[in-house]
Amino acid sequence: MVSTSTAFLIENGSWCLLTDIVPSSKVDTLRLKNDLLKIGKKLRNSLGLRFDPFDFRTGVSGIEVSVSGIAGTISTGDTVLEIAPKFVPQGMISADWDASLLLLMQYAKKRHIAYNRSKYLSASRHNFVDLMAIAFLDSVEAGLSDQMIHTYQTREERLPIMRGRLNLQRQIKSVFVRPHLLECDVNQLDAVNPFNGLLKWAAQALTASVRSSSIRRRVSDISQLFPGRPDRSIAMRGMQVNPPPQFRTWTGALEIASMLSAGLSHTASRGSQNGYSFVFNMEKLFEHFVQCSLQRAVSRVEKLKLTVNAQVQTAYAMPTSDGKVVFYSKPDNVVKNVDKAVAIVDAKYKRLSDQSGAKNKKPVNQDVYELVAAMTAQRCRVGLLVYPKVHGDAELSDGDLQVWTVDAFGTTLHVGAVAIDLVGLHSLNDLQKVDQKLASVLQDILSQAEVSQS
Repeated sequence: MVSTSTAFLIENGSWCLLTDIVPSSKVDTLRLKNDLLKIGKKLRNSLGLRFDPFDFRTGVSGIEVSVSGIAGTISTGDTVLEIAPKFVPQGMISADWDASLLLLMQYAKKRHIAYNRSKYLSASRHNFVDLMAIAFLDSVEAGLSDQMIHTYQTREERLPIMRGRLNLQRQIKSVFVRPHLLECDVNQLDAVNPFNGLLKWAAQALTASVRSSSIRRRVSDISQLFPGRPDRSIAMRGMQVNPPPQFRTWTGALEIASMLSAGLSHTASRGSQNGYSFVFNMEKLFEHFVQCSLQRAVSRVEKLKLTVNAQVQTAYAMPTSDGKVVFYSKPDNVVKNVDKAVAIVDAKYKRLSDQSGAKNKKPVNQDVYELVAAMTAQRCRVGLLVYPKVHGDAELSDGDLQVWTVDAFGTTLHVGAVAIDLVGLHSLNDLQKVDQKLASVLQDILSQAEVSQS
């Protein structure tokens, strides 16, 4: 087997020489650049990124690369890039960042249990796809300990005796050709079905992409157990893949397979080696994570019956002439007390002040303008911007709330900002702490707004 070179980058981190992250003696850096450019264009389309994730420039010492918008594992030929999220401290890539990201993904998928493999995983160094493979193996083995997924399939049969139900249309057509046979439709449980097709696809995709030889053998053996052909079409039609109720033990394995389908794609090849990427649009993932956490957090706010509506589109500026464009607001989350909007919560996957993070004193103006527009559209006086805690943002430590007030048309608006530390997510308890922080911050800013109004 050809050995692989592994390089570590941080999303939105410093520019890195290709010869530093991957020794030139092993890899043609110009070809690697071209491979990554092709991969970046494909990922931009498949993940809905705003920009190509890879950027290159030629410096005094050679070709430099930076990456933005994605985190996970990129593989092209014999080169593997591990891309840590931007909230990991620069130059201090934690051995736990991939486990934290795995838990972040899991929570954003609205699962209620954790994989609970952190201690085992920390025993040896795995890449991100390896972690997914271990979680997948655990879930599949749990399913196999019960029973393989079977679904009812209808088969057409010609029999001398009645079985199942008679198909009258086919029977009339064959009465003169085969009068001695009955045209039957027979329902029977079959293991060749879309669920097992997805699991077989996931197992084969992981076999081709994991780095650990022991994990690769286990996943390869598992892939042979599923009948039929690999097929991920069921996952491509929707985010939720729910098996029949009697096969609920397979829910975890199917969910991991669905995530693989969303993030794992063929990227490039070199010789006989295929390359795969398993990366996620971090902006969308963070927005979904905050939405899920907020939905749990509102139940912890005292004395209020709060609910959360996501992606509510509301007109806030109407044209004075017919045929002109209406301005709409579509915030991430509208928090309501009964039926009245009381707060707008927007997730911003960036540094507090700007993308370069020069002076972290306040949110960028555009974020505040969008938030105030949404507050105006929903007729509420509280807005909250939620950021990931990024190393170097001195103004916002984990869970601290900063608030600015805006006098507008006889009322006072409260605009808040809070950062959430995502580096140390290892268990369900850590995720519940995030829920509690959001609940405390929301209660604090709502209380401040209530006091100022009274």
